[in-house]
Parts: sequence; structure tokens; C-alpha cells
Amino acid sequence: MKGAMIRVEGLTRRFGDAVAVDAIGFEVARGEVLALVGTSGCGKSTTLRMINRLIEPDKGRVEIAGRDAREMAPDALRRGIGYVIQGVGLFPHWTVARNISTVPRLLGWDRSRIAARVDELLELFGFDPAEAGPKYPAALSGGQQQRIGVARAMAAEPEILLMDEPFGALDPVTRARLQDEFTAIRRRSGLTAIIVTHDMDEAFRLADRIAVMDAGRILQIDTPERLLRGPREGFVRQFVGLDDRALRILSLHRVRELARPAPDAPAPAQWVAPEDTLREAASRLIWEGGEALAVVEADRITGEIRAEDIWRVGTRGAA
Repeated sequence: MKGAMIRVEGLTRRFGDAVAVDAIGFEVARGEVLALVGTSGCGKSTTLRMINRLIEPDKGRVEIAGRDAREMAPDALRRGIGYVIQGVGLFPHWTVARNISTVPRLLGWDRSRIAARVDELLELFGFDPAEAGPKYPAALSGGQQQRIGVARAMAAEPEILLMDEPFGALDPVTRARLQDEFTAIRRRSGLTAIIVTHDMDEAFRLADRIAVMDAGRILQIDTPERLLRGPREGFVRQFVGLDDRALRILSLHRVRELARPAPDAPAPAQWVAPEDTLREAASRLIWEGGEALAVVEADRITGEIRAEDIWRVGTRGAA
């Protein structure tokens, strides 16, 4: 892959007689998000930790922006790569502001630059810096702590973010909100990221490509839609799931992609927005029993979306 930010070649790790990761290879382009998915024990977290050398591989190599990770001091490597884990791992006796500033302080940033970066990140994640900065982690909810954990990982402006089940312990509503926040932030910042998750819906929502792992190997790596439309026989097909593949495909597309022109008029009672998913539009059409829905922006109709177009996207190649 041209312009790869991360390149993994023949990466292998054993624990005693057990092979945790078995000679895998992949590349992640600059600005891309790759999800590693699979059941517990498939090797995805071990793979992630070998990238920032929290675990040293037995064989193979990792390149970061064209440089062999083995040529870099482990501490220097990790300070240049953001790392987020489930459970956050905030220092309980440090304030929120000090937690976020951990890596910039280690890198020797001056106080004014650190303070500005902390305030910037707190605002980015929806906090009032003056209110949240002096608090201790125990005063925050689980979702708030997870947001601070991601902010801390981004504090030193890393180009790469590694995330190991970052939203796994959260309730569904908070989890969905943080997933949306992460997607918006990473697109603005151009972050390259690898996310480990066992949740296929999370992978479809966050990743540009998905690598399905089993028994330490990558069985298939592809875009979410290609994976849904053409999963390989066996474990991948079973893990991706057959029953709701059409609905998952609809979740990958937006109403704006299929909207047809329609007369300008005030918004009706039932409508969809251009950025709603086709799955949301389909649900409303089924509920209403209609054949089309108005597409509305700023309280005015800008187009319409038809049921026949939605069904065509959902069923094409998904059998």
C-alpha cells in the first residue's frame, strides 16, 4: 500500500507452546482506521501491543512511517503513538488536566503549550476546561472517564492511535455517542488508527477496513461493505452474520447517496435528513407503510428517497 503509516510483516508471537499470532501481515494507510475483530483469544490485542512494543514479537517486523520499530527506543516509540484501553487507566490521584498532560510533560513541552492543549482537548470532547480540569477521575461518569482517556492518548498530537476495546464497558447510548465523537475527531485530525473490538457493529461503524482474525491469523481483510457482501466461507461468514447483513449494509450508506430531486416545500410530519442512514430511512418507511420519504434540510424539502432504491442497495450481492 502506497503511503502506508503502519506496515506489519510476518508478525509472530508465542506464549509457551501456544501460538498467539501466526505470521500475519497488513498495512494501514495514513489517515485510515483499521479494525481487528475476532473472538476472545484470537490474537488481536497481542497484535496491537506488538505494534507499540508493549509485547515484543518472536518474528516479523513493524514499520512506522517507513521506519523499523525495532530501531526506535520503546519509550520514544510509545510517546509518539496514542494508546487507549478499556477501563481507561486514568491516574486516580491526578486531576483530569494532569492526566491529559502526561505525555506532553514527558516530552518537555512548556507550560503554556500544555495548558492550551489540555483546554483544546477538553473542549473538543465536550467539557468546560475550567470545570472539568481540576476534577479527579472519581468525580466523572464512566463515559466521561473514557472520553478523558481518549483525550489523553491524543494529547501529544500523535499521528497514530491504538485502541483496545475502548468503548466496551459503556452502556449502549454512551458508547454510540463516543463512537460518533471519535469518528468526527479522527476525520478532522487525520489520525491513523487501529481498533481492537469483538463487536462487528462497532467495526462497521468506525473502520475503513476490517481484518477478521481467528487462531492468530487474519482470514480476511476488506472494507465493511465488501466484507458484508462477500464474506469467505467458514469462520468469517459465521462471524459477520447472515441474518441481518442487508440491514448492516444499509447502515453503511447515507440518504444523500440515493436522494432524488423533489419540489421545495415545508417539511412534512415524516422525513429523513441527508446524513441519516438508509437503515433509518428503511425503518421509517416500514413503520409508515409508504413508498417514499421526504429528505429535509433546514425545515425545507430538498429531495425524496424511495423504498425501491433502498431495497436495491440492501439486497444487491447480500444473498
